[in-house]
Amino acid sequence: MRGHMLSHAGAVRRIAYSNLTHAKLLATARPPLSFTPSLLQSRRCFATSATAVRSDAPTQLVVKDPAKERRKIERTVEKTLTYLTDPWTLGKRVEDTLRRDQWDEALLLTQRATKSMDTIVAWNHLISYQMDQGRLKRAIQCYNELKKRGQLPNSQTYTIIFSGCAKNAHSEQAVAVATKHYNILLNDSRLTPNTIHLNAVLNVCAKAGDLDSMFLTVNSINDATRSPTSWTYTIIINALRHYALKELKDLPAEQHADNIAKVIGRAKGIWTEVINRWRAGKLVLDEELVCAMGRILLLAPGRVQKQEVLDLLQQAMDIPNLAKGQRIKRRKDDQEQEKTAPKVPASAARLNTTYVTPGKNTLALVLKALASLRLTTLGHEYWNLLVKEYDIVPDDDNWQRLFAMLRIGKASTDIASLVDVVPDHSISPELYRFAMETCIRDNINPNAIKNSNVIVDSMMKRLEIPDLMTLRLYLRVAMCSHFHLRAEARDGNADAAKQKYGLQIGAALAKLWDPYKQLHYKYFKATVAYNDKQRGIQYNNQREVIALARLMFGAFNKVLNEKMLPEKDMASMRPIGAKINREIVKFFAEREEREPALKKLGSNSDIKDAQNIEARIRGIDPTMQDADASIAGYESTSRPSADFVWDTTKPVGPSTSRRYRIEREEI
Repeated sequence: MRGHMLSHAGAVRRIAYSNLTHAKLLATARPPLSFTPSLLQSRRCFATSATAVRSDAPTQLVVKDPAKERRKIERTVEKTLTYLTDPWTLGKRVEDTLRRDQWDEALLLTQRATKSMDTIVAWNHLISYQMDQGRLKRAIQCYNELKKRGQLPNSQTYTIIFSGCAKNAHSEQAVAVATKHYNILLNDSRLTPNTIHLNAVLNVCAKAGDLDSMFLTVNSINDATRSPTSWTYTIIINALRHYALKELKDLPAEQHADNIAKVIGRAKGIWTEVINRWRAGKLVLDEELVCAMGRILLLAPGRVQKQEVLDLLQQAMDIPNLAKGQRIKRRKDDQEQEKTAPKVPASAARLNTTYVTPGKNTLALVLKALASLRLTTLGHEYWNLLVKEYDIVPDDDNWQRLFAMLRIGKASTDIASLVDVVPDHSISPELYRFAMETCIRDNINPNAIKNSNVIVDSMMKRLEIPDLMTLRLYLRVAMCSHFHLRAEARDGNADAAKQKYGLQIGAALAKLWDPYKQLHYKYFKATVAYNDKQRGIQYNNQREVIALARLMFGAFNKVLNEKMLPEKDMASMRPIGAKINREIVKFFAEREEREPALKKLGSNSDIKDAQNIEARIRGIDPTMQDADASIAGYESTSRPSADFVWDTTKPVGPSTSRRYRIEREEI
């Protein structure tokens, strides 16, 4: 009885002690704690009862147990192996598993299946996966493991290794791995390397710029199993060209020219072999190989050597050399002659060469060659020949090369007639910049202003947002096109020439006014929500608008200070100039807030200069010099000879221009 009572007393003490402990915990707990009503009604006060969880408690990261994950993968692999009965199904399963980036499962599945079937397809997928990830060392480990497990690599295995080496960022290591395994393949009695393996290894060496390893690999060429193709020669010639452009650029001038000549000579030797194999019927030429050879010929410093590009096109594509006055052949006439011509026996037909059909790559090469040779007059003839006779549809790059060639030739009239012919998908602000720069280069031509107006009208019609750089270049055309006006001033009509120059600049400013207002409203006043990145782009656009405004204000200020126009004409221009200047002043007043890191220039000297200029506009200060108009920023990216702005306050001296002397002699 006494033992029974003692047991009850011990139980009471435990319950009391538990209640006391629970009360202390409640008293010392951090408020507030939220309990559910059911918890308050519960009589259990032991550790097994539900505990309160704070809503702001940090979430714990779930750490996966590697051993547990490994067992899970093993169970999945064991279940998968029960229905994989052939190598093709296994390879498909491994490929799908790697597509989900489950490398461990794919590797274990391949290792387990190796015991019962041929798994080389699966191993190839594993090697390819590691190569795509840029892990060259892991890929070679897979290659070595498959051989240790009794699997024999096939031709596709080596192709994957070579292709992966070409894509690897570590070029030196990739060349070492590719050449090593290519030599292993050459000495393999079971497999014979083919042209695909040869080209893949050559591509690895070419991308790494290792010409020594590349030409050592070239020595393994034979007509039986590794016959060279057009792609083989294209890789070699492109490697020589990249070597000449990158490795030789830092050499002294004489040594550089000598090495360039050696590279071109080596390429010509290769091309001789290409032509011999082509004429013998052992090689099929393609456009890429012909254009690769043409581009390496353009590295020559002399015009005579560069003209060999046109001879090359005639040799491989039967395109007449228009620089030598050859007649344009009509393909339709040739096709009709082929239909009526007698049939040639097959043995004799094999000796006839099949010319390469030119394409967009050929058109780009021709335009680049003509621009380099400055034979821009032939550009139209070649363009019409290739586009109309060979049905080439020019792409964006072809149009840009055409405009760049016309810019070199200063053909502003021709380029103004083309801006509306360019397809909508190829039109771009860069084309209009090329066109306007052509007018700047052609500033001696009296029609340059007219051509620039055509270009601006086309841009306003075809582009949704006018290009700011094109508008700035347009104003530059008006400022630089004064050759004929200075000639008139030399003949004694200085006042008339001066007034025409002012009218020319005023007309350009009037034409820029509407585009300027459109752009200023878009980038300054339109209410659009922007993120941080977009706000930065928006601010840069605002700076470009202000740059245009400064150029416009500087041009207006020049007309005013030099008194080019009568007072009645200037009266209508002053309010516009003052408005533009206020916008410039406002922008620079707020610039320090937009650019906190901007260094302060004295006491806001730029703003004060702008305010002084505005005051002088209203008061017409005749003592104002061109130095005060420096706010316009007459800088230009055009060539220096096109940066000359006529100062009408100074007398016009005799011209040293050869063209002007010829004109005077004719008169």
